[in-house]
Amino acid sequence: MALTKVKYCDGCQKDVEAVIVERPATYTFKGETFELIERVLQCPYCREDLYDELLDSETMRILTKLYEERVGLSLEEIKSIRGQYGLSMDLFSRILGWSKATIARYETGKYIPDNSHMQVLKKLKEKPETIDEYFKLNMHKFNEKEKRKILVKLNSYDQNIVEKNLVKLMNINYKMHEKTIDSGFRSFNFYKLVNMILFFAEEGIQKTKLMKLLFYSDFLNYKRNLISITGVPYVRLPYGPVPKDHDLLLSAIEKNEYIDIDYEYMNEYTFINIKAKRNFDDTLFNKEEIEILRQVKEFFKNYGSVAISEYSHNEDGWKYTQDRDIISYDFAETLSIGD
Repeated sequence: MALTKVKYCDGCQKDVEAVIVERPATYTFKGETFELIERVLQCPYCREDLYDELLDSETMRILTKLYEERVGLSLEEIKSIRGQYGLSMDLFSRILGWSKATIARYETGKYIPDNSHMQVLKKLKEKPETIDEYFKLNMHKFNEKEKRKILVKLNSYDQNIVEKNLVKLMNINYKMHEKTIDSGFRSFNFYKLVNMILFFAEEGIQKTKLMKLLFYSDFLNYKRNLISITGVPYVRLPYGPVPKDHDLLLSAIEKNEYIDIDYEYMNEYTFINIKAKRNFDDTLFNKEEIEILRQVKEFFKNYGSVAISEYSHNEDGWKYTQDRDIISYDFAETLSIGD
């Protein structure tokens, strides 16, 4: 049964029970041609189309969606582009050489960007770093204070991108061990691992000792709670247990300015010292995890790198695992500390 609605028909000069009709239609929208099925209100007598705000809005929504799918971006994507840089509407619009009102119309959905503006927005979404090109092009439009503010925002964005890429890389690296006995049945938590390092490296610490403190913290938590703190898998190396791909991990964390790594050379020996550059964030840990970190730190406070390395060689996890293999968290049961 056809849907109807009472409407006044100018052609018939009277109220009629108009019928909602579905039909194929072709529209040109923002320079693009689209074919769609539209719904219109028709007079049953003269077959004239009658204006209906709801049905017209429905057709416009369909056209907008088709346009976004073919050449554009969704409203949410458009709104997120400026947000990713943390820039005000005023600064962002001037960087692009557009008006503030134009940005406001696009972000509220009142207007859909024309083709040239849409291409710019798509470029910024796909390659966010290209905003630097627009800033250099329009730099003369800003005073020195504004330039400094923009550079701080863009540098902060670049740093966030590097950090996100690091997190992505490490997540991929540990993905195969996720929520298995290799990782202590926890998904890898990058920020917990970083902050464990910050906790132990607050006053500076040698790399070898740090690696062992991380191992004992994760394995002690598993011993007590059957889950690790960080979700990191540890491997057996000659100097004791270390996080898998620990050198890559530390290098990346240093590049993100969480830590400083210094190298001291004495005769044929190289001493690697690690010092925190940021404060430890205790909100990432529960009370028992914090207590375990403190207990491990206290237990080994008088151990140097050689002593803690030799101590770790007495653990079953090191004794019964092949060189460079993953140490199963099953060995936490016989861990020598935390009884």
